[in-house]
Amino acid sequence: KSRIAKNTMFLYARMFVIMLVSLYTSRMVLQALGVEDYGVYNVVAGSVALFGFMNSAMSMATQRFLNFYMVKGDASLLRKVFAMSFNIHVAIAIVVVLLTETVGLWILNTQLNIPLERMMAARWVFHFSVLTFCLSVIQVPFNSAILAHERMNVYAVISIVEVFLKLGVVFFLLNVVADKLVLYGGLLSAVSLSIFFVYLFFSWRSFKECRYRFCWDKRLFCEIAGFSGWNIFGQIAQVLTTQGVNMVANVF
Repeated sequence: KSRIAKNTMFLYARMFVIMLVSLYTSRMVLQALGVEDYGVYNVVAGSVALFGFMNSAMSMATQRFLNFYMVKGDASLLRKVFAMSFNIHVAIAIVVVLLTETVGLWILNTQLNIPLERMMAARWVFHFSVLTFCLSVIQVPFNSAILAHERMNVYAVISIVEVFLKLGVVFFLLNVVADKLVLYGGLLSAVSLSIFFVYLFFSWRSFKECRYRFCWDKRLFCEIAGFSGWNIFGQIAQVLTTQGVNMVANVF
């Protein structure tokens, strides 16, 4: 009971801090970028986020299977689950790169309403957004391992540090003379890369199953993919009602 209470407290504290800082950050980003660049960033980053439905669904599946085999107490199976989850997420990242750098780039160049003089900056933001998104995809197995081991304090602290780093990026933008749209996309990618290595290092040091060794288990792959199948439909709907609406509004 004490552990449940502590984990709940950490998660609520995380949610409260992130909500407050994010609300303030949104206002400061608008001030730093200006109305036009702020709109360009949202719609460009949204075109990348459209491909995120696979990531969210697989995240739930990874955590579920890690929890399941952790209870069984079979260390070799647990390592295999993590390795398979990592393989799947790397494959998802590769698929996302192929889709975004072909279909996504075509949408950016031909379908979205972006001022001609800001198109080059928008392309840079697009590439940075793809990098940030891929890092978040590959990071999922490490996040899931932390959550499966109920290390909510670590998860909360890293999340809070990440949101404050993003706030620091915005304050930096307010005091620098440069193309702030491109700089903003690049600095957010740098923050994501830093957080990715924090998750990777902590998981590798703390959990033996996170010390990756390549393996491939067709049966386990089918189980994880099958569990994710129905979740994918819900995630597609969620992405379309947020980022899809932003893109349609931009087109019209």
